[in-house]
Amino acid sequence: MPQPNFLIIGAQKCGTDALYHALGQHPDIFLSANKEPFFFITGGRLPGYRLPGPRYTNRLVYDWDTYLQLFAEANGKRAIGEASAIYLSSYFPEQTAARIRDRIPDAKLIALLRQPAERAYSAYNFYRARDFEPLASFEEALAAEPARIESNDTPDFRHRLNGFYGTNLKPYYDTFPHEQIRVYLFEEWNADPAGTLRSIFRFLNVDENVPVDVERRNVTHRYRSQRLHRLLARPGRFGQRLHRVLPASFRLQLDRWNQMPLPPIPPALWRELTEGYREDILKLQSLIGRDLSHWLKNDRSGAARRS
Repeated sequence: MPQPNFLIIGAQKCGTDALYHALGQHPDIFLSANKEPFFFITGGRLPGYRLPGPRYTNRLVYDWDTYLQLFAEANGKRAIGEASAIYLSSYFPEQTAARIRDRIPDAKLIALLRQPAERAYSAYNFYRARDFEPLASFEEALAAEPARIESNDTPDFRHRLNGFYGTNLKPYYDTFPHEQIRVYLFEEWNADPAGTLRSIFRFLNVDENVPVDVERRNVTHRYRSQRLHRLLARPGRFGQRLHRVLPASFRLQLDRWNQMPLPPIPPALWRELTEGYREDILKLQSLIGRDLSHWLKNDRSGAARRS
């Protein structure tokens, strides 16, 4: 049975969905149809946090044989992988890294990282737009984070804590040879997706000259009408009737009209968050050998603005 030999480990809201779909176009790369099986955080049982519902929990895989079945059709592909961005969250990264080592010790690990204040703001708004995040403001969600962690709420609500990449990535560097880990920056991926993909193809030992299309995926929006978005995205009985009447092309145009760009994060909050991340950014900078001083600026010039 084929086994995965690479994992996209995160981070959430850093472009992993677009990367997953781009890599899947390469003829010598196989990715599981279940993009996020979460296998290495489960430890063979239900995670110890609140499960948010079927839309998010049906992807979870607990059994090793079931996990391997995700790759049964790899058909001799050179690079075989999956992309569970939660692996680089603050939810017990030491245990996750150890489980990966125990099952696939030679696995290559790929991480995409984004200026952490920007990532936190995008994550909050992403889950808010999808009716997953119930709190009405980013500030309220940040204030509630310690209580949510204490009550074992979903790690997706660790908007601030999931941005401590230096802390969350260190267990992987402690567990795996450093040559098995590649870290890329969100702003580089946005600016030069073709160059980033060539680097990843070389890392995975596949032909780096294969052209692939890169499409923005899971972009964070706000909506003029949340009710209209629900109707288009997750129709109930009435919405299903509407879907039968309205052509798909019209529904797509309507959804695009309903989308609005995010307002910028308030400058004072940006500075507060970034200063809170300072020590961890410096730790990460040393860990990966990259200059991250642009992430520490007191304005958003160090952040990629695509949501």
